[in-house]
Amino acid sequence: MKISNYFFLAALATLFVLSACSKEDLKQTDSNEALQGYITLTVSNPPGARTTGTPTEPGLPAESVIDDVTVVFANSAGVIQHVATPSISSGTTDKFQISLGTYYVYALVNCPIATADLAATTNIDRVISGVTAQEASPGYKSGKFFMVNQHNPNTVHAGVQTTVSAANTVNNPAQATIYVDRVAAKIEDPTGYTANAPVITDLTAKTSLLDAVDITGFVLLNGNKQFNLLQQWNSANPNGALNPLADDNVLSTPLFPGGTELVSDQYFNNISTYTQLTKDAGTGNVTAMTDLTKDSPTITYGLGPVYTTENRPTLSFYGASNKITSGRGETTGVIYKVQAKISGANAPTFYKYREQVYATLTIINALPDFSGVDLSTYSIPQLRGLGIQVYENGVMYYTYFILDPNTTHQYNGSDYYGVFRNSVYKLKISSISDLGEDVPGGGTVDPSQPGEPGNPPIDKEEAYIQVSVTVNPWIINTIDIKF
Repeated sequence: MKISNYFFLAALATLFVLSACSKEDLKQTDSNEALQGYITLTVSNPPGARTTGTPTEPGLPAESVIDDVTVVFANSAGVIQHVATPSISSGTTDKFQISLGTYYVYALVNCPIATADLAATTNIDRVISGVTAQEASPGYKSGKFFMVNQHNPNTVHAGVQTTVSAANTVNNPAQATIYVDRVAAKIEDPTGYTANAPVITDLTAKTSLLDAVDITGFVLLNGNKQFNLLQQWNSANPNGALNPLADDNVLSTPLFPGGTELVSDQYFNNISTYTQLTKDAGTGNVTAMTDLTKDSPTITYGLGPVYTTENRPTLSFYGASNKITSGRGETTGVIYKVQAKISGANAPTFYKYREQVYATLTIINALPDFSGVDLSTYSIPQLRGLGIQVYENGVMYYTYFILDPNTTHQYNGSDYYGVFRNSVYKLKISSISDLGEDVPGGGTVDPSQPGEPGNPPIDKEEAYIQVSVTVNPWIINTIDIKF
């Protein structure tokens, strides 16, 4: 499957022990040779992180490759003081020198940020943006995962405090331990559905046009184009009116700014990648809906794995009980493609209008709503513009927005939508209870409109698919989905 999204905040972490290198690798501000100490870095696997649980999963060998390390030394305010790029082999760096003093140390593995951009005035808590989909989809740096310091609430800015003194010679380097997370999340459905098809409930009672389904696969929806270099947790929602929390329990990522901006511009693989809405120039009403994935040579539905950036969209509420939700246009999820079956074969094209299912367009044309209209002259996208859902060759689509089932990731006791770095999300459809949509996303998100309908809220109770999700530390996550 081709996925044009990006950085992979997902599970595995790595351990860094500091030791010694050559000063040529270090951008120094102190030219006094007597004030130079030595430090070395070693990399190995870490314990579990804030965003992961058990069991853990080591992942594929390619997901753990460490080609280079950029070592950043910051002060207590997080302002960068020195940057070093020592060579590394067999998990250990060459020796390098650093000016004497106490620092907060960071390891940036397979770093996509140019050393020149890590200026002395730059704060380590910077937001990363502007990465292209082409960079992001293979792993953010030529197929290798970007990794940074693991979140640690007990240290300033997640940096590891280290003091380098004159006693730290080439034979006695300073040492520190740094755990790192991949800056990515992994999403996959590892089970397949040939011998493990989901249960369909109530569907045969609603229509005799299908009696089973096959899951073709999924595509990724809404990969965040920006992320925090270091994972951030807050006690408030920066882009919404939520009450403060007792602790810093809510993941913070760059949020859709709202206003007149288009939510589709903030995310890779937004709904406009998969569905095109055509409007009347005068009224602005939708006159056609086109499935852009139907004959696309570049968009493939598969079972993964795919990778995406960490994302926690704006939190909001819906319903009389103020259930927590987020916007459909900014929440990371997947769109499943499902093939309806009848008597063991693919179901033929069928239709749905005003919640009734029809085997032929002729029957719909006889309804009073279409008196004097010849529906046979309309294209399939135009029929959809009239409110007629057309399930071409029995194909249906279901959208699942990822609701992380980790009890440590909650707002006031409720799960909230989001994907967390260094986590693997294993999805499995367990049951389907109603017909899906006839186009990816169902035309419910209008990517050309700010606010709603460009970013309508998610209502979990409208879902017709049940997905089981397992989330563990790459570290893995599993989710049960019902439609």
